[in-house]
Amino acid sequence: MIYKMPQGGRRRVKELKTDIEFRNAFFIMKQLRPYLEEEHFLEAIERMRQNDGYQLFAWIDDDGQYVMIAGLKFQENLYDRYHLWLDDLVTDETKRSQGNGKKALVDIERFAKRQGASKVVLSSGLSRKQAHSFYENKMNYGKKSYVYFKKL
Repeated sequence: MIYKMPQGGRRRVKELKTDIEFRNAFFIMKQLRPYLEEEHFLEAIERMRQNDGYQLFAWIDDDGQYVMIAGLKFQENLYDRYHLWLDDLVTDETKRSQGNGKKALVDIERFAKRQGASKVVLSSGLSRKQAHSFYENKMNYGKKSYVYFKKL
Protein backbone atom coordinates (compact mmCIF):
# COMPACT_ATOMS: atom_id res chain seq x y z
CA MET A 1 0.00 0.00 0.00
CA ILE A 2 1.28 3.49 -0.84
CA TYR A 3 0.84 6.35 1.63
CA LYS A 4 1.21 10.06 1.04
CA MET A 5 3.44 12.22 3.23
CA PRO A 6 1.94 15.48 4.55
CA GLN A 7 3.06 18.77 3.08
CA GLY A 8 4.88 20.71 5.77
CA GLY A 9 4.95 24.50 5.80
CA ARG A 10 6.94 26.02 2.96
CA ARG A 11 8.77 22.82 2.10
CA ARG A 12 7.47 20.36 -0.43
CA VAL A 13 7.59 16.67 0.33
CA LYS A 14 7.47 14.27 -2.58
CA GLU A 15 7.50 10.51 -2.81
CA LEU A 16 10.13 9.55 -5.34
CA LYS A 17 8.93 6.99 -7.86
CA THR A 18 10.96 7.29 -11.04
CA ASP A 19 14.46 6.28 -12.01
CA ILE A 20 15.37 9.95 -12.59
CA GLU A 21 14.09 10.94 -9.13
CA PHE A 22 16.05 8.11 -7.50
CA ARG A 23 19.19 9.13 -9.40
CA ASN A 24 18.71 12.71 -8.22
CA ALA A 25 18.47 11.48 -4.61
CA PHE A 26 21.53 9.26 -4.85
CA PHE A 27 24.07 12.00 -4.01
CA ILE A 28 22.34 12.57 -0.66
CA MET A 29 21.99 8.86 0.13
CA LYS A 30 25.69 8.40 -0.63
CA GLN A 31 26.46 10.91 2.14
CA LEU A 32 24.89 8.48 4.62
CA ARG A 33 26.00 5.28 2.90
CA PRO A 34 29.31 6.10 1.12
CA TYR A 35 29.90 2.48 0.03
CA LEU A 36 26.86 2.54 -2.29
CA GLU A 37 27.28 2.46 -6.03
CA GLU A 38 24.51 4.10 -8.04
CA GLU A 39 23.42 1.02 -10.00
CA HIS A 40 23.23 -1.12 -6.86
CA PHE A 41 21.25 1.66 -5.17
CA LEU A 42 18.74 1.77 -8.03
CA GLU A 43 18.36 -2.02 -8.12
CA ALA A 44 17.97 -2.25 -4.34
CA ILE A 45 15.39 0.55 -4.23
CA GLU A 46 13.29 -1.26 -6.82
CA ARG A 47 13.46 -4.59 -4.95
CA MET A 48 12.65 -2.94 -1.60
CA ARG A 49 9.71 -1.07 -3.11
CA GLN A 50 8.30 -4.27 -4.60
CA ASN A 51 9.01 -6.64 -1.71
CA ASP A 52 8.84 -4.49 1.43
CA GLY A 53 6.68 -1.47 0.60
CA TYR A 54 9.73 0.80 0.91
CA GLN A 55 9.05 4.43 0.07
CA LEU A 56 11.64 7.12 -0.58
CA PHE A 57 10.65 10.74 0.09
CA ALA A 58 12.46 13.99 -0.63
CA TRP A 59 12.05 17.37 1.03
CA ILE A 60 12.49 19.97 -1.70
CA ASP A 61 13.47 23.63 -1.34
CA ASP A 62 12.09 26.59 -3.29
CA ASP A 63 14.78 26.08 -5.97
CA GLY A 64 13.66 22.49 -6.59
CA GLN A 65 16.73 21.00 -4.90
CA TYR A 66 16.49 18.00 -2.58
CA VAL A 67 17.31 19.12 0.95
CA MET A 68 16.94 15.71 2.53
CA ILE A 69 15.58 12.25 1.90
CA ALA A 70 13.95 9.55 3.99
CA GLY A 71 13.42 5.90 3.17
CA LEU A 72 10.78 4.11 5.21
CA LYS A 73 8.30 1.29 5.35
CA PHE A 74 5.43 0.17 7.52
CA GLN A 75 5.75 -3.17 9.22
CA GLU A 76 4.30 -5.18 12.04
CA ASN A 77 5.88 -7.46 14.60
CA LEU A 78 5.08 -8.71 18.09
CA TYR A 79 7.28 -6.27 20.02
CA ASP A 80 6.68 -2.97 18.17
CA ARG A 81 3.23 -3.81 16.79
CA TYR A 82 2.33 -1.88 13.63
CA HIS A 83 4.98 0.81 13.19
CA LEU A 84 6.94 2.88 10.73
CA TRP A 85 10.53 1.66 10.30
CA LEU A 86 12.80 4.49 9.22
CA ASP A 87 15.53 2.88 7.11
CA ASP A 88 17.24 6.05 5.92
CA LEU A 89 17.15 9.68 7.01
CA VAL A 90 19.79 12.04 5.67
CA THR A 91 20.05 15.77 5.15
CA ASP A 92 22.35 17.08 2.44
CA GLU A 93 25.59 18.01 4.19
CA THR A 94 25.29 21.62 2.99
CA LYS A 95 21.84 21.95 4.62
CA ARG A 96 22.53 20.45 8.06
CA SER A 97 22.04 22.26 11.39
CA GLN A 98 19.28 24.42 9.90
CA GLY A 99 16.29 22.61 11.41
CA ASN A 100 15.59 20.50 8.32
CA GLY A 101 15.99 17.16 10.09
CA LYS A 102 13.65 18.14 12.89
CA LYS A 103 10.98 19.36 10.47
CA ALA A 104 11.24 16.19 8.38
CA LEU A 105 11.10 13.88 11.39
CA VAL A 106 7.99 15.69 12.65
CA ASP A 107 6.45 15.17 9.19
CA ILE A 108 7.37 11.48 9.36
CA GLU A 109 5.89 11.10 12.85
CA ARG A 110 2.61 12.72 11.76
CA PHE A 111 2.55 10.53 8.68
CA ALA A 112 3.06 7.39 10.77
CA LYS A 113 0.36 8.37 13.25
CA ARG A 114 -2.16 9.05 10.47
CA GLN A 115 -1.49 5.57 9.09
CA GLY A 116 -2.22 3.99 12.47
CA ALA A 117 1.36 3.24 13.45
CA SER A 118 2.10 2.95 17.16
CA LYS A 119 5.61 4.42 16.83
CA VAL A 120 8.53 5.33 14.61
CA VAL A 121 11.48 2.95 14.95
CA LEU A 122 14.99 3.32 13.57
CA SER A 123 18.50 1.98 13.98
CA SER A 124 21.52 4.28 14.05
CA GLY A 125 25.12 3.15 13.71
CA LEU A 126 27.25 3.26 16.86
CA SER A 127 29.67 5.77 15.33
CA ARG A 128 26.95 8.32 14.52
CA LYS A 129 27.17 10.29 17.78
CA GLN A 130 25.76 13.51 16.29
CA ALA A 131 22.71 11.64 15.01
CA HIS A 132 22.21 10.00 18.42
CA SER A 133 22.28 13.39 20.11
CA PHE A 134 19.72 14.69 17.61
CA TYR A 135 17.33 11.77 18.13
CA GLU A 136 17.66 11.71 21.92
CA ASN A 137 18.02 15.39 22.85
CA LYS A 138 16.08 17.23 20.15
CA MET A 139 13.46 14.66 19.16
CA ASN A 140 12.93 12.75 22.44
CA TYR A 141 13.64 9.29 21.02
CA GLY A 142 14.64 6.62 23.51
CA LYS A 143 17.06 3.72 23.18
CA LYS A 144 15.54 0.34 23.80
CA SER A 145 17.84 -2.27 22.34
CA TYR A 146 20.99 -3.19 20.52
CA VAL A 147 20.87 -4.53 16.99
CA TYR A 148 23.07 -7.56 16.42
CA PHE A 149 24.23 -9.07 13.17
CA LYS A 150 26.51 -11.76 11.81
CA LYS A 151 27.97 -11.70 8.33
CA LEU A 152 27.33 -14.86 6.34
